[in-house]
Amino acid sequence: MLLWRKHFSYWKTSFILPRLLLGISRSRLLGCVPVSEFVSQNRPMFVMRAFDHTAVGIPTLAGKEPPLYLSNICKRMFASDSTSNSDKTPFPNSPGNLPLMWLFFFASAGIAFYAGYLLNRGYPHLVDYDTFWKLLERGEVEGIVLNHHSPYAFVSLHSVYPGTDKKVVVVPLLQSPENLEKSVREKEKMWDIPQDGQLPIRYGTRRDIADQSGSSPIALVATTIVLSAIVITAYIYWGVKRGKISQIFSSGQSLGGTRPYTKLEPKTPQSSPKKPTVEGKLESDRYSGGLPFSWDPFSGFQSIRPVTTNVKFKDVAGLHASKQEVMEFVSYLKDPKKYQALGAKLPKGALLLGPPGTGKTLLVKALANEADVPFFSMAGSEFVEVIGGLGASRIRQLFRTARAKSPAIIFIDELDSLGRRRTAVDSGGRRGSPGGGGGGGVSEMEQTLNQLLVEMDGMDTAEGTIVFAATNRADLLDKALLRAGRFDRHIFIDLPNLAERKELLAMYLAKYRLSPTILQGELIQHLATWTPGMSGADIARLCNEAALVAARRDTPLEGVLRDDFEVAFERILAGAAKRSNPLSLPERRVAAVQEAGRALVAWLLPRTGLLPVKVSIVPRTMAGLEGSGGLGFTHLVPEERQLFNSEELKDRMAVMLGGRAAEQVIFNAVSDASQRYLHKANELAFKQVREWGMSKAVGNLSFENDPSGNEFTMKPYSQRTQLLIELEAQQLVISAFTRCVELLQANKDKLQRLIDALLQKEVLNYDELVKLCQNQSSSNDVPGSTDTTPLS
Repeated sequence: MLLWRKHFSYWKTSFILPRLLLGISRSRLLGCVPVSEFVSQNRPMFVMRAFDHTAVGIPTLAGKEPPLYLSNICKRMFASDSTSNSDKTPFPNSPGNLPLMWLFFFASAGIAFYAGYLLNRGYPHLVDYDTFWKLLERGEVEGIVLNHHSPYAFVSLHSVYPGTDKKVVVVPLLQSPENLEKSVREKEKMWDIPQDGQLPIRYGTRRDIADQSGSSPIALVATTIVLSAIVITAYIYWGVKRGKISQIFSSGQSLGGTRPYTKLEPKTPQSSPKKPTVEGKLESDRYSGGLPFSWDPFSGFQSIRPVTTNVKFKDVAGLHASKQEVMEFVSYLKDPKKYQALGAKLPKGALLLGPPGTGKTLLVKALANEADVPFFSMAGSEFVEVIGGLGASRIRQLFRTARAKSPAIIFIDELDSLGRRRTAVDSGGRRGSPGGGGGGGVSEMEQTLNQLLVEMDGMDTAEGTIVFAATNRADLLDKALLRAGRFDRHIFIDLPNLAERKELLAMYLAKYRLSPTILQGELIQHLATWTPGMSGADIARLCNEAALVAARRDTPLEGVLRDDFEVAFERILAGAAKRSNPLSLPERRVAAVQEAGRALVAWLLPRTGLLPVKVSIVPRTMAGLEGSGGLGFTHLVPEERQLFNSEELKDRMAVMLGGRAAEQVIFNAVSDASQRYLHKANELAFKQVREWGMSKAVGNLSFENDPSGNEFTMKPYSQRTQLLIELEAQQLVISAFTRCVELLQANKDKLQRLIDALLQKEVLNYDELVKLCQNQSSSNDVPGSTDTTPLS
């Protein structure tokens, strides 16, 4: 520890000059911002307070130049080269800066590491107490230096210690220095060593102990200073050659830019944003000029450039209503005079809403391509960072770049990550926003959202810059984003209907090699009928999975077969089959009873709109679209309906409880295999009572469920009403279960036939289900199709 304290100052000295050099280089990266932007960028204030209490960016008085004090020089070196009120862009990036900046960086790092190596080379090696006595017995010890203020003994050796290049070792003292000396003398007497041949033991000062290491602090400091001076001289020479260093002492110019201090003039409403002098360069209003990199050193944020897209409207299948709405934007961007002559103004923004995978991003890309305008696409998460002010800065940068290239389209994907609803008080009693963390001030997410609102308020529709955004969580968005004047138009993109699914399948299937035995029109009809509720992305995945299944066969060149589509569909719906982990015989029987009960109840209750087309007791993973894994699955094809009455919903609850009721009929007991379906039935019952007003006891009241799921949230009804809701929901579930048991008891022979067939074959297709239930009259048919031929 003493030696470390001795050399700690030298170690710090070896880093002073390299860190100064890196600080100068870093100042070009971490340019400070003007006073007007301190609210949204709090990080550079540390640099400001480090030099002076006077803020950078204040206009000079009466045209006088600021005095060339050290603080002013440093402030010019660290000051930002652009302000929110400035019309000039930062100094353009120079590709030649990159190699030299890396050279200076690695040279400085090399000096620091070399200084550390010189310091560490002279450190004595630490050995334990027992090793010291062994060295003493072998006669390898030359001398010992002790100190009353040091917990170590410095031992000099005749030769280097094995495995090192050290001739001095350090031994931790387990006793006082006097006792150690006494112990050594006793050992020497025991070994019959004469007095003139005894080991020299002396008590030295801290300097004597430090000198035992053999290091030369003067040489160490001198070497570090010389090497650092060489690098700094090279850096200054390079800066002078490029005209950078001289700018420090010129008329108020910064190290990296060429803009003098100017008086900050407020913008007038008639003023329009100016185009940058250099297009395609990084336009960050918090960096000083001359940034040698084209990315944000904190997060890798790339410079904003238009995105090239080759998507056209003909490449977007379906979405007919949505296409018609966005075509109006194309018409305006191509011929704005027609609308301006009528006094019409284009909406400032459009918000695309809908489930995931429905083609929101694809539609905007097609819009940008058809309109032939620059397209700026960014994700909402790119604007949210831990470092304060980055998000707001990027919003300004994005809109400034888009305005410079107007007419243009800005697209922000996943807007909910940026525009989440603000709240007055967070859970900790502080101001903040959901997920933002107030922390005693405005959160980073709220800063970014505020900047987006300001930028959209300042937009002029005559500029031709339109903002599009997409989200599948519109309920989380802040109301200020949804008001008129920002996102004026809301375009809802729903899941594709039967006709749109046919278009999607025709487009995707054309990319794959199908078997010659397949009639493509018939296959499209079947797949479109069997895929209600699937998005365009799900349908694309279905076709690709079928091709992957075909590639695994021994004869993949014959093309994709119908069986491949069926296997792919089952994998997407219920997950992969777990044939390597077969069920035991009792579990197989429980699975057969469960799946047979659900399929039979769905067949016997035609008002449910659910048609069983396939039943399997092959165990599946939980990776399906509906989490349909478990002991097996029953494929129920739903009708494409938007409305259901109370009786139809009760029938659907009976189907969910069909497996549980079948266990009660066959085993007179229930298992935990039906827990997932029981949970779905409970949710449906509570929705009928609490949200849809389908209970006579509760009446025509509707209470939305808390999306956060917090049970401590204040509810808009009393505890008595809550108890009544629970009792009514419980009664609905009991009634559906009782009805299901009675229905299966009356058709127990059909149920037993289904169970036996499943235990024998494991999988039953639609034809086999029809044969097993043919004696029972049912008007069920495949929805949307008169052809009931299965895929297999």
